[in-house]
Amino acid sequence: MQLKLNNQVEGFVHRPGVHCESSALRDIFEFYRFTFSESMIFGLGSGLGFIYWSSKRMPYPFVGGRARDFCKNLCGNLGVVAKVNKTSSKTRAYEALRKLIAENVPVMIHVDMPFLKYLGLPEEAHFGGHVVVVAGINENKDTVDIADTDFEKMQTATLKELEEARASKFKPFPPENKWFTFEFPPELTSPKKAIKKSISKTVEAMLEPPIKNLGTKGIKHFANEIVKWPKEYPPRKLPFQQLYDVTYIMLEEDGTGGGCFRYLYSKFLKEASEHLDFKEVADLGEQYQQVGKKWTKVAHLIRGIPSNPTNTIEIKETLLEIAKEEEQILSSLKNFL
Repeated sequence: MQLKLNNQVEGFVHRPGVHCESSALRDIFEFYRFTFSESMIFGLGSGLGFIYWSSKRMPYPFVGGRARDFCKNLCGNLGVVAKVNKTSSKTRAYEALRKLIAENVPVMIHVDMPFLKYLGLPEEAHFGGHVVVVAGINENKDTVDIADTDFEKMQTATLKELEEARASKFKPFPPENKWFTFEFPPELTSPKKAIKKSISKTVEAMLEPPIKNLGTKGIKHFANEIVKWPKEYPPRKLPFQQLYDVTYIMLEEDGTGGGCFRYLYSKFLKEASEHLDFKEVADLGEQYQQVGKKWTKVAHLIRGIPSNPTNTIEIKETLLEIAKEEEQILSSLKNFL
């Protein structure tokens, strides 16, 4: 008979952050004695991006400001081996989690947010790309301890909540019972080398995207599409009512750090300038701060479209300004690689 597990990972510390995956990875890296700010983690992961995605399978477009392969990029840039595991079995997913916690290893996983009651979200607010760290299991109480983004303290969820959150099939980002394992070297890639590599990936992804929906091309595409929204997605008709609030949240609130992740990247560039010994990189970081303010403006204007559809004209103009300014900043960054 298997004894019930009651274990909290010794040495794990959670520090609040603004973006789920960068704060989770910051916590994981510190557990392995490699301490970074969240903004440095975000930048080293080549986290800045842009996507405008629309398909017949989706009720309305998705707009986001982050690169897709963030964890993979971070670990590759720093010389860490990361493995993404997933299974269709709830039992296997839990047994893998249980084994790692018993071995005093914190576990980064994906969850669908409404299933975790401590978040207090409505049932329909499904997002399975949320990243948290499980750092304790108490089978006597049927609970787990979770480190989650901006919460200062560890949060508690039931084993049943966690099971449902991990196994959710809601699209477009089902969590697929994912969990991550890491192999850390004695020393990471030098900061200067890793920073240059990470910036290079960001510049390439933003300026030379493979399709028009991504990078600065994607921002211009979004500018051309937004003027069509009021007719294509009537704000007062289901399911389109959510589009305007959801897009605002994805650009400004929900784990972006504000300004479509641009404030976070601005902080990274300012910190990176100290390692590169180029003050100009800090100046470019300040320029990204100003671009972030324009993204904040866009987010608020989008939220106001249902009451003022003519907002789309100003949104388009601002998005085209943003695309031009980001192209200039990113092109300038090439000079310091």
